[in-house]
Amino acid sequence: MMERNINEPAQTVYAKSMQEAKEKLYRKYQNDYEIINKKQVLKTRCFGLINEEGVEVTYVVKHRNNSSPAYASDVDSFMRNKDSFLRSMAIQSLDPNLNSSSPVVTVPKTDNAQLNEIKKSIEELKNSLSQAKPASASGNEIHPSIEMIQNLLADNDFSIPYCRHITEKLKGLSLEQLEDTDYVQRVVIDWIGESINIAPEKVHRNPHVVIIVGPTGVGKTTTLVKLAAQYVMSAKKQDRKVELCFITTDTMRVGAQEQLAKFGLLFNLQVLKAENASDVQKIYEDVKDHVDAIFIDTSGYSPNDSAHIGSMKETLDVPGMNPDVYLAVMASTKSRDLINIMRNYEPFGYNSVIITKCDESNQYGNVISVIWEKNKNISYLTTGQKAAGCIEKANVFYFLIRMMGFKVDRIHIEDKFGVN
Repeated sequence: MMERNINEPAQTVYAKSMQEAKEKLYRKYQNDYEIINKKQVLKTRCFGLINEEGVEVTYVVKHRNNSSPAYASDVDSFMRNKDSFLRSMAIQSLDPNLNSSSPVVTVPKTDNAQLNEIKKSIEELKNSLSQAKPASASGNEIHPSIEMIQNLLADNDFSIPYCRHITEKLKGLSLEQLEDTDYVQRVVIDWIGESINIAPEKVHRNPHVVIIVGPTGVGKTTTLVKLAAQYVMSAKKQDRKVELCFITTDTMRVGAQEQLAKFGLLFNLQVLKAENASDVQKIYEDVKDHVDAIFIDTSGYSPNDSAHIGSMKETLDVPGMNPDVYLAVMASTKSRDLINIMRNYEPFGYNSVIITKCDESNQYGNVISVIWEKNKNISYLTTGQKAAGCIEKANVFYFLIRMMGFKVDRIHIEDKFGVN
């Protein structure tokens, strides 16, 4: 074995077997490389679902000359490396669509006997290789940039269907684009941003009725008060005086009405209790001509409690009320649980989602991907417990700059999606 130059950088290649690793190296460098180490490794793919054994080979490129022995012009050198040459020729003849990185084999000048021997050998290899092509020739390998993005998406808790969606889009990029990892990350961030639907501004007629539904513990009451406070402050900036009304239908949680009453005192708002559909309808008819907005608090149930969820839907089904219904979900909720919650609250006809407790989570792929799958809008984000504040209108920028592991170009995101 030749002593290698210490200035030659060591590189690694991963393959399922040592034979496959050598085939990869030959296609790239012919024989102008030297293997200096090898080890068995366990590689994780498909978002951590599959562990696959393989070999990691460390090597250096020798750079002895600009052509490998398979390109030699003399017959003796060619015949010494005949096996490698013939294998390359056979693979190319089996798959004429190999990309430009595949070696272009040049046959040196030979006499007729030698040429006939070469042709015969090629045909024999073609017949054997046609039964079992190398894995790399079959096009099943995943480009490292795609694998990198799959890992980043998994780290950010994106759902498997969403990851597949992004992977398919990546396959449409050119090889040159995939080699530029900064470009790949930027374009994926753009795709994520484009998949986030922000609820549009709406003009409402008085009274504007707001209902928040969702499972227990997501902060529905606090979020309702935040929206009411925002409504009051917005009117104050416009030098308008508004009249609001709170209705609580939460008969399950101990002290629910008392909690809402404290908020009512803070903002000088009415707080009324309704136990059934008749109560809600009567209150609505009594106040609709005297208030600008009505905020209705609801009980929290397990998303699997379809009986109580259906009963609550009947309680809120008041003719002519035409409420804006929001589904509240916590930022830290797992993707599978989010799917279940969104499906079971679908009877309320909500079009928009409020993501609560964003300050308690560092990952947003779960909510982004599931809301995308369900084709819903995001209206608001809450980031704390203060009644007057800690709520903001949802914006794409908020999510994208918090993507873990990605190289995020803030200026590009601001230009493309805006800050608010």
